[in-house]
Amino acid sequence: MIPALARFADALRREGHPVSPAELIDASRALDLVGLERRVEVRSALRATLAKDRRAAIAFDRLFDTFFTAPKLPGKGEGAGRPGASAEKPRPRPAEGERPGRKPRPLDPEPKRPRAASGMNEEGRSDRKSAEKRPGRLRRRVVRRAPADAASPRSTDLSRRMTTDEERALAREIPRLVREIDLRRARRMERARTGRPWIRRAMRESLGSGGVPFVLPFRSPRRRTARVVLLVDVSFSVARAAGLFLLLASAFLDLGRRARVLAFVDKPVDVTASIVRWTRGRAVARTSPRTRRGVTPGEGIVRRGVAFADVLDGIGDLNLQAPSDYGRVFHALLAGRLRPRGRDTVFVVLGDGRTNRFDALPWALEEIARGCRAVIWLVPEPSSRWGTADSALPAYLPAVDVVAEASDLEGLRVGVAELVRRL
Repeated sequence: MIPALARFADALRREGHPVSPAELIDASRALDLVGLERRVEVRSALRATLAKDRRAAIAFDRLFDTFFTAPKLPGKGEGAGRPGASAEKPRPRPAEGERPGRKPRPLDPEPKRPRAASGMNEEGRSDRKSAEKRPGRLRRRVVRRAPADAASPRSTDLSRRMTTDEERALAREIPRLVREIDLRRARRMERARTGRPWIRRAMRESLGSGGVPFVLPFRSPRRRTARVVLLVDVSFSVARAAGLFLLLASAFLDLGRRARVLAFVDKPVDVTASIVRWTRGRAVARTSPRTRRGVTPGEGIVRRGVAFADVLDGIGDLNLQAPSDYGRVFHALLAGRLRPRGRDTVFVVLGDGRTNRFDALPWALEEIARGCRAVIWLVPEPSSRWGTADSALPAYLPAVDVVAEASDLEGLRVGVAELVRRL
């Protein structure tokens, strides 16, 4: 009865007779006292609580007869139907051989194209509906950045060639992005049985009851107990995006305790200790860096005088000259001691998915994903290049819960915000 009463109050408001939430509460209490068995008593109770003057009483009588009409039998003629209101026509009889209450399904003018099983459509873009939801998994979706100003550093393509000064300009934007994400995180709450009153949620939910807040919700800060494993591609084409991503993510993650960093080119290496020293400004630059040809991505991403490229050169187990091999990396994670697992573990991958024509081994990522709470993939390439050339990204996406287009700083901000939302 509450929804019908709310619609009746809206009709009175459209007639120019305001009905306040307090009057609507009084009307519901009056109906609770008189009951709904006798129409005359219902009319008197609503008239006494909702009609405040003579003009409102005239409008009330007219609208009450329209909204709460006594049911009548259907008129004479062909067809039979259930008893309805005075303006309702009887339902037609079903045709012979047709099931009652169901309309025949129209034929499709042309057959629909089957969707690709790899999670990508015909244009090479990700199709969020192509992969079925597995039991116990989160809903897979694609997160793309909003269009930004072309002149802003945040919209600069991270995969193009840059000078050291351009990289430093991008690195100076990281503190601003951290403040934006931290502001959103501080306001993020969840519903609870006790806590602070959630006024905005109460106003939103009261729209279904005519503006009357029948239930006052409460909220409390969401618990942050998730473990995070960052798998970062540090090959030549992705090293710049990897350095900016680690600077941005280290502001929200407890690296070394609740979060680990695994870097890879052709095999995964635990670089948590090196990244912690670098992000906290305690790393020491190499006295004799490796010989480089031209500008190496990451030289302009500096923390306390130490560039990200120097940090990568100081990790002996990383072979930065090797070709990227995602299949070998996922297989090594699945079979080795670095495998991310646990129902409270969030697995984050940063990479373009280009395997240099090696076997992608997507089943290895699926096995890893089954043991984690969520899998988030940040792709430092525009979505128009996903699935092109040697990219094996379409084979990996069915096992991913959230994929974010992180081709620039704004995309990295969106991806890190998605990670922070799951902590």
